[in-house]
Amino acid sequence: MLDLDMSPYAAFVWPAWGVSALVLAALTARAVVASRKWKRELERLEKDQSATSDAAVFPRPQVVRSTIGPEA
Repeated sequence: MLDLDMSPYAAFVWPAWGVSALVLAALTARAVVASRKWKRELERLEKDQSATSDAAVFPRPQVVRSTIGPEA
């Protein structure tokens, strides 16, 4: 059997385990919520992309010439 009696240290160890478990649960819940949010955002962006042409969504960058330095 497990011996979980920690006599004088129980007042420190068990709350530490409890706080650690709560933090891990909160971080897991936060990751799940964020994952769902980003999946919805990805679906929305993919829907918007299919509704418009690729040129409108991803325009080609313009070439910008520098006014500093020698002329080429």
